Amino acid sequence: MENEFSVEDYKKAVGSFVTGITVVTAVSGEGPVGFTCQSFTSLSLDPPTILISVAQTSRTFSTIALHKKFCVNILAAGSARLARDFAFMDPSIRFSAHSWISSAEGNPILGAAMSWLDCELVQSVEVEDHLIAIGRVISVGLSNDNLEPLTYFKGLFGEFVQLQNL
Repeated sequence: MENEFSVEDYKKAVGSFVTGITVVTAVSGEGPVGFTCQSFTSLSLDPPTILISVAQTSRTFSTIALHKKFCVNILAAGSARLARDFAFMDPSIRFSAHSWISSAEGNPILGAAMSWLDCELVQSVEVEDHLIAIGRVISVGLSNDNLEPLTYFKGLFGEFVQLQNL
């Protein structure tokens, strides 16, 4: 069945859904790896489980698949540069350009994260050119600052604006 719409129209349609931005991180034998990910959602509360979507060609996901653990860093407003860097910067210098510490599991927690979730890989499913990765949350962290999230809409980064009570 042939699509009756262009890839550009598809991208514009899904781009009109506002998302938060995360950076998914892990540790390989050569050091930390990570990528910017807007395809993230809570999947289950009991047990706490999340879902991410990642390109099958991702170097970070090959590390996750091997070591079975990763961290989802939920980015705060003001960290658009970090999000761009983890999407486009040379992977060998991403972590030297931004502050981070190791979680108890050894995964990188980025300084710009307003919260983070350390996960163990439960399952991955190939769907077209991406993988759906399901992670069981084994620990969480929250910033002590009252931060707002970094958002993404129509290819642009933004910030959350709270509506007045109706």
